[in-house]
Amino acid sequence: MTALLRRPVGAAAFIILLLIVAACAAAPWLAPYHPDAASLGDALAGPSARHWLGTDELGRDILSRLLYGGRPALLDSLLVVTVTLAIGVPAGLLAGFLGGWADRLTMQVADVGLALPAMVIVLVVLSVFQGKLTIALIVMGILLVPPLVRIVRSAALAVRSELFVDAARVSGVPPARIVFRHVLPRLRGTILVQASLVAALSLLFTTGLAYLGFGATPPSPSWGSMTAEASQTLAQSPWLLIASGGVIGLTVLCLGLLSDAIRDLTVGSWSGSGDVRPRAAVSGAPAPDPGPAEAGALLSVRGLTIAFQRGARAVPVVSDVSLDIRAGEAVGLVGESGSGKTSVARSLIGLLRGGAAVTGGRIVFDGADVTGLAGAAARRLRGGQIAFIAQEPVAALDPTCRIGPLLAQAVRCHDRMPAAAARQRVLELLVMARLPDPERVARCYPHELSGGMAQRVAVARALAGRPRLLIADEPTAALDVTVQAEIIALLRTLQQETGLAILVVSHDWGVVAELCDRAVVMYAGQVVEEAPVAELLGSAAHPYTRLLLAANPAHAADGAQQLPAIPGTIPVPGEWPAACHFSPRCPQATDGCTASPIPLLDTGPARRSRCILTAPVRQP
Repeated sequence: MTALLRRPVGAAAFIILLLIVAACAAAPWLAPYHPDAASLGDALAGPSARHWLGTDELGRDILSRLLYGGRPALLDSLLVVTVTLAIGVPAGLLAGFLGGWADRLTMQVADVGLALPAMVIVLVVLSVFQGKLTIALIVMGILLVPPLVRIVRSAALAVRSELFVDAARVSGVPPARIVFRHVLPRLRGTILVQASLVAALSLLFTTGLAYLGFGATPPSPSWGSMTAEASQTLAQSPWLLIASGGVIGLTVLCLGLLSDAIRDLTVGSWSGSGDVRPRAAVSGAPAPDPGPAEAGALLSVRGLTIAFQRGARAVPVVSDVSLDIRAGEAVGLVGESGSGKTSVARSLIGLLRGGAAVTGGRIVFDGADVTGLAGAAARRLRGGQIAFIAQEPVAALDPTCRIGPLLAQAVRCHDRMPAAAARQRVLELLVMARLPDPERVARCYPHELSGGMAQRVAVARALAGRPRLLIADEPTAALDVTVQAEIIALLRTLQQETGLAILVVSHDWGVVAELCDRAVVMYAGQVVEEAPVAELLGSAAHPYTRLLLAANPAHAADGAQQLPAIPGTIPVPGEWPAACHFSPRCPQATDGCTASPIPLLDTGPARRSRCILTAPVRQP
């Protein structure tokens, strides 16, 4: 609720909707007149101090009738929504989660339901049951179930394939508990959005029925009957139709805007646009000075801290990271999975996901502070100054768009030019990416390309805005060895030809050694060592870096069955256990390591002390 109130449009829609509902519920106390009190001398009067919204053809107060008339309209809509959700959510949830015959049967029934004319069937029901509106409303709710089932089923199918669902199954968790404990919470946003839309649609249906004479018995007011009465006196007093139809339109509009706000909040909570407060707001203390940026560096990061918002608590995952990249330099950001290197890379262009945000530190690009850029400023930075290549090349390309138009779109975002010039620029980019027969590639869809070709297209797309810094997140992880070498050679050639600076995010020392001048090693969200690549490969100072290098299969001894684990086992003086995790900080500038029992990374109830091996951070 707090997050919703921080979104102006969604908050305004929610507040207006709440006021409408509350005013209608409190009609006996708020209405200035009885809804049926007539005064023929005041017939068709406009808004005045006595009648704020005027009067109808019998002199009845419009405001009072709107307040009373909203009660049956909203209650009828609530009944339809309840029936639709009560049937549609369980049916879609079970169809998506169970699959098989349950899914096929449910979808066949839903397809039949989608083909039925809802309003015609409701009118037939009203004629058969002699105007019994409750039965017609229940039927209407049932007729709105099929589209809801399809939407909930699609969302359940996506959640069913998540790894945490597989983990719950492997752990022996009963299916019913998986559905209600793991799947249903992920569908909460989808269900709320659909509930808002169903409420808007049902309100239009019920007011339409009242307009046709089905509903509250005259002279009792309802929004639909008031609209019908206003249409008969449209020539004499157009205001009546504006007043009665306006409240219906305003309510439907608020429901639509509320559903959009709920959708945005839901997507943000799982995809990364969630709201994370600054570190000073969380801790109550001012953030420390991250220090000055390096003079002459193209990119200078100082004291970068990244946190994930979990309820009212911000959980830091990257702490006090500093690094520099000069123009034309290639720097590797190295570490095992979960070390925070991808979060650092994404923070540079404001693409953090999963509710993460920069909560401390500073990012300076070409002398300008770009920390927390948003909107048009962030769009100018992305692509035009800093480009990004994702880890999965095919997944980063729209499967419904041919390569030519896809690249042309990127070109025209940065350079205003005619379509013919954009097509020529696309062919130039494909040639720069060393793609054979660029005209044929431009006509292809992404699924028609190999992994290596798709990665080259991703490189071409990244170069569309002539960036000065290219961030490559695991650029060769999804490719075979031969194609890896080709992509590395391509990036090296582009760097030499264009003076491009490159930040390579990788856990592969081979890629870093082939492409990078310097390397920054990360562990547990912090920088543990930074040095030229040749120096790191020859004489790494930090134990974690040495273990990371030892994990390379090329360094395995003949006949070895197991590579060292990371973190691995290193003899530690004293009584502490030998299996250690490594802290990036050393309390004193010494060449050796010290051990101390402090908790690290364990935040759950099973927190325990671990042996922390510390060593000095070596700077180049």
